[in-house]
Amino acid sequence: MGFTICYRFLGIQRVLECQEDQLCGHDAVYYALLHSGAALGNVVGTWQGSYPSIVEAAERSGVSNVLWHRSISQASPPQKKS
Repeated sequence: MGFTICYRFLGIQRVLECQEDQLCGHDAVYYALLHSGAALGNVVGTWQGSYPSIVEAAERSGVSNVLWHRSISQASPPQKKS
């Protein structure tokens, strides 16, 4: 099923699909950071392990407003007839 992660990077709204069975806040922010292509130099060494500290580090890298929810399961695409 997976999750949909929505976030802003440098003011531009972005969305990504993450195929995980479980996702926590730390994971969502980290996926958003990786997906954004942000310079991770602002994050390395500043994240103290707490959720507020990774959010603060992400914001310094331009990633903000990270929200996530379980994705709605989609039907399989129609099969081509032979």
